[in-house]
Amino acid sequence: MTRNSSSSKNNISRVFAKAGPYLNIGYTLLAAVVVLGYIGYRLDEWLKLKPLFLLTGIFSGLICGFYNMFKVIQDLDRNQKQ
Repeated sequence: MTRNSSSSKNNISRVFAKAGPYLNIGYTLLAAVVVLGYIGYRLDEWLKLKPLFLLTGIFSGLICGFYNMFKVIQDLDRNQKQ
């Protein structure tokens, strides 16, 4: 392995380390919507109140996902200022 290739791998590792939290935001948002939407769907089936809990679950997932996104961005911004 040459020195240039080792340097390139280190640069790629640093880029992924910096991008990781931003990439995680999308997965967290999607997971919150899917999980809470599914719970709402199952509650609707059980209580026969379609689509009340499904919509509530989806909107709750969006709120939780965006709240998490806001927290992650704030933390990253705070860490960059230090």
